[in-house]
Amino acid sequence: MHSTVNWTSPISWLISLALLALLVIQIWLIARNESLSVTRKWVRGILNGLLWLLLAGYFLQIQWPVDRANTHALLLGDEVPSGFVRQIKDSLHLSKSFTSRNFKPKYDSVTLVGQQFPVELLTQLSGAAIRWVPYNAPDALQTIHWKGIVRQGEIQRVTGLLTSSKEQWLRLRFGSKTLDSLLLHEGSNPFVFQFPAFGRGHSQVELVLGGTARNTTALDTLRFYTRPTNPLTVQFLLNSPDFESKTLADWLGKHGHTVTVSATLSKNIGSSLSINQSGKGAAKTTPDLIITEPSDAANPILRKAVADGKAVLFINLTSPEADSRAINQALGSRWQVRKFSNEPQVPVGNGLNALPYRFADQPTQFAVSGYPVAVQRTTGRVGVSLLSETYPLSLSGDSIAYSRIWTAILARLSTSNQNSVQVDAPIYRHIRQPITVNNPANRLTTLRIGQDTLRLAYSPLNERSATGQSSFNQAGWQPVQDSLALYVGGPDGTQTRDPLRDRQVVQQFLRAHERAQLVRSPTDQTQTASLPNSTWLVLLLVCFTALWVEPKMR
Repeated sequence: MHSTVNWTSPISWLISLALLALLVIQIWLIARNESLSVTRKWVRGILNGLLWLLLAGYFLQIQWPVDRANTHALLLGDEVPSGFVRQIKDSLHLSKSFTSRNFKPKYDSVTLVGQQFPVELLTQLSGAAIRWVPYNAPDALQTIHWKGIVRQGEIQRVTGLLTSSKEQWLRLRFGSKTLDSLLLHEGSNPFVFQFPAFGRGHSQVELVLGGTARNTTALDTLRFYTRPTNPLTVQFLLNSPDFESKTLADWLGKHGHTVTVSATLSKNIGSSLSINQSGKGAAKTTPDLIITEPSDAANPILRKAVADGKAVLFINLTSPEADSRAINQALGSRWQVRKFSNEPQVPVGNGLNALPYRFADQPTQFAVSGYPVAVQRTTGRVGVSLLSETYPLSLSGDSIAYSRIWTAILARLSTSNQNSVQVDAPIYRHIRQPITVNNPANRLTTLRIGQDTLRLAYSPLNERSATGQSSFNQAGWQPVQDSLALYVGGPDGTQTRDPLRDRQVVQQFLRAHERAQLVRSPTDQTQTASLPNSTWLVLLLVCFTALWVEPKMR
């Protein structure tokens, strides 16, 4: 037996002192009353003692452990069909089940089936043992993740899990253009889609299920923010200009980069063309990127650029094996290529051709996804392209495909920006989400997102990385530090329920419930019993009645 009184409260001590004073006063008044016989004094003393014990017992609220059979309930989500419910009942040998509308939280353990539950109901289950059986609807997403903010040209990676009712196609589309696709089999299917983020600002792609344009189902809209790359200073070092370099230089200039094209026409005679030059001193600085050919690999300008942490890209390769050796000898890189076909060129998609070679893997080498281009990181960055020609795409009017190629290549060759924000999407309103800032400028302590201000905590292992937690109060696009944005999903009063958000709500509740169970003491988990308030009231009325009747008896 134990009491539930909080002895750390001063009020509890005051009440206990008052009860003690009441007991002393009762005994003193009865003892000094000379009109009462000894027998009446004993009767009155016993009745007053009972009253005092009742008052003290009500104040102490004594509880005692009891043995009680555990009770179990099956709580069904609003979206769970009856057939799935029957399967769960048979496996758990239960005959009864409840929905959120007729459930009363009075059970020792609860099995949640599905994921559509009111948050208010979940919070009432803190004292019960919880087990969760998610319901995976056919042809519906179980999980999906992508990057909430990407850099232009960076590879956007979409991963997820889907239960398919039959063999059918899953496609990732931008408008009417398919970015990536996968043929699903019947049952559970994990999927991974990748594509370079070629747009700017608010971006979105659509995940659709089905075989034909008329028979497709939109599963989700993936919204993310594409931040533009910082303008670069680019220098071309060429023996002679060609269509490939001229088209690329024009494209870089149209996208705001500063470009210088230097060509050697003959011995001691050269030419130079500048695009977007901002001043006379701009050409004197080391460029951010030098685009050149393997024949110029020994140029001291290239060695200085790599030593200064800048980037060099080699194009127009003719003999990849010999060209790789020349680049390695001049710049200290570790390029190795292997021939896989005797054809002079091989197709690589979108009407592009490349030399029939592959790059051997290296620890510091990173490929440009989808293209035979790779970048090695040393003091600077050295890139090599096995593409034959890309300018025909631009000449044929396919400027989107041309931009996708070179935006992806530039992203690999560019340095990381300051205040680079990373966040895993989807992001939902009122659900806590970690947000990471890499290379923060001036050691940021807070991050402003919409109307929320996140307090950042720096990693003890990496002082250039800080993380904050946010639970967004508003849905829609939220500005981040006035230069970026995040998309926060509903509900906002106009959207229907999102099954993926419902899953996150249940998962968040289960994590919090598990933490609460770990810190709960064994005493908290013991079944106890105590007298109800109605019993205390009856006992007090009986005792007061006896004390009122006793003086009238002769």
